Amino acid sequence: MRVKPVPSQGRLFWTAGLCLCLGLWGHVLGFAPAGQDGADQEALMDTAGRPKVLLLGVGDSLTQGTMDAVNNKTNTQNAFLQRVWKMLRKSGRRVKFVQPFLSNTGDRLNPNSVPSNLGVDGEDIFSLVGLEYGKRVGAATNDPVDHFFCNQPEPYLLKDMHDKVLYPINLKAGKDVTQLDALIWRLNNRTIPAVVCFWVGNNDSGMAALGLGGKNPEFLPIPYQQIKSKLDFSLQFLLDYGLSRGDVSFSPYTPDNISRNLTDEVDFIAQYDNVMLRLNSEADLTTADIFLCTFPYYCDVGYLFDREDLAFYLNRDGYQVPEFGGRVSLLTFFCMYALQMSNETQALDRILQQEHDVVLSLTDSREYPAIKSRIDAFNRIAKSQPGVHIIKTGRKLNRLFNRGLNVNGTKLTRSWGRGGSFSIDGVHPGHTVHAHIANIILKRMNRKLKIKAPLNDLVPIMKADPYVDHDGDGWVKGPPGEGFGSTRILYLLKDADGDNGTDPEGKAMIDLLTPDEVWELFSDALLEQVMDIPAMRTEAQRLGIWPIKKE
Repeated sequence: MRVKPVPSQGRLFWTAGLCLCLGLWGHVLGFAPAGQDGADQEALMDTAGRPKVLLLGVGDSLTQGTMDAVNNKTNTQNAFLQRVWKMLRKSGRRVKFVQPFLSNTGDRLNPNSVPSNLGVDGEDIFSLVGLEYGKRVGAATNDPVDHFFCNQPEPYLLKDMHDKVLYPINLKAGKDVTQLDALIWRLNNRTIPAVVCFWVGNNDSGMAALGLGGKNPEFLPIPYQQIKSKLDFSLQFLLDYGLSRGDVSFSPYTPDNISRNLTDEVDFIAQYDNVMLRLNSEADLTTADIFLCTFPYYCDVGYLFDREDLAFYLNRDGYQVPEFGGRVSLLTFFCMYALQMSNETQALDRILQQEHDVVLSLTDSREYPAIKSRIDAFNRIAKSQPGVHIIKTGRKLNRLFNRGLNVNGTKLTRSWGRGGSFSIDGVHPGHTVHAHIANIILKRMNRKLKIKAPLNDLVPIMKADPYVDHDGDGWVKGPPGEGFGSTRILYLLKDADGDNGTDPEGKAMIDLLTPDEVWELFSDALLEQVMDIPAMRTEAQRLGIWPIKKE
C-alpha cells in the first residue's frame, strides 16, 4: 500500500556508493558547444538562434564522479555525466553544464562557478533533504545534520562535501541549502529549458551491502579477531575499548545489522514521495524534463568477493580456498591477502566460517536475497512516479554483472580487478563502464527527445582505461601516485609492473612490502577510519596515539 507523502520537514551519507543522474529537455532543441567551467551566463539563444538547455545532475558518488573512493577533477572528467555532455556537444547542440571540480587534495577548484552537477558522494534519499536516517544510526527520529547542508560564506571555509559541491548556491539562495534545495533554486533561476537527471536511492541499500556505515556502532567489515595480533598494540587497545562500548562493530553481515542498514520500504516510499512533492510544488518545472534512473543490485558490485574471486588470488603455495556460500568485502580480502603473506593460512579458513560476521550469505533469505528484494522495491517506487522519464540503468547494469559486457572481444565482468569494470575500490565504475552508463542514458534521450547524440566508442576508452586488467594478472594499473590517508591501502592493490605484463608472477604493490610494513600501513588506515567516532577519538588522544606521530 502506498504511503501518503508527508509534509516537508524543513531542513530536510558516507561512501562508497552508486548513483546516476541526468536530464534533458528537448523536444525541439539544438544545443552548440558550451564551456563547462566558465561564468554563469544564460543567454536564451546561441549565435545560430537556437535555444540553449541547462543540464542538471542530482545524485550521489556515481554522479559526482568518484573513483577509488576519491573525488578529483581527473575522476570527474571520466565519469558518465561528463561523457553525456561531451556527446551532446558533438551532436551540435548547445548545453550549459558546470562541474564543481575538486583538486587532488579535495579543494574546490572553481568556487565562484555555479554548479549544475549537484551530485554529492554518499547521498541517500534522506540526506538529499538534510536528514540523517534514524534507523541507520540507532536514533528514533530522522534529524537534520549540519554537514548535509552547504552553509559556508567563503570558499576558504568549505569543509564537507556538500559545501564543496553546492557552493555558492547557498549565497545566491540566501540560505543554507541541501542538494534538493540547490536543484529547486537552479530550476527557479534560469532563463533556458532544463534537463534533470535524478539518481538518488542507491545508498539506501549500499551500506547494508558494503558492511559499512552506521553509528553506535559504526560497522567495519574486517576479520578483527584473526588480524588483531598483527595490528599496532595501542590500536588493539583502542579497538577493544570501542567494542566494549558499542562504538564499533566488526560483524556487519548479521541479519539484524543488514536490516538496520537497509532503508525500510515504507520509509523509502514516504521520503521519495516527499522529495517529489517538494520538487513539484516548489520548483518551476515548465520547460523541464526529469529523467529518473533505476537502481542496480548494490550487492553485486566488485567490492564483494565470492569463492572464485578469492581462489584467483589466494590459491597459491598449497592453499585452497574452501567452499563457502557467500561473499566477503574488499577490506576482508585485503586482510586475507596480508595474512597469507604472513603465513597465517589457518586464519583464512576461520574467516570464511564467520557466516554472520564478515561473510554476506548468498542463501540466507535475511541477507543477500533481502538486499536484492529491497532494491526491487525501491525500483518499483521510482518507476511509479508520474510525469518523469525512466531510464532502466538498474536492469542494464545488472545484465553487465550477470553476463558481462563485451567490448571488441574483451568481456568486462563484475569481478574486482580482473573483471575490468570497477575502480580499485570495487564500488565505483572505471572509465569504460562509466562510458557504458553514459550510452544507456544517451540512447534513452535520443529516443525520447528525438535527438541524435552520438554514443561513446568504448574501444579506445577501454584501451586507455587504467582500471582494465590489460595483462591478465588480476591487478590493474590504476591512477598515478601512492594515495594518501586510507586510500593508500587501495593503492597497494595496483599492479606492480604497471599492467604491462613484465612480471610473470603477477605481483601487486602490496607484494613489494614486508608483512610488517603492510600491517603498519593497515593499522594507520584503520586508526584514521575510527577517528570519526567521537568517543574513540577522545580516547586515542588521551592515549597519545592520535594524531599519528611518525619518526
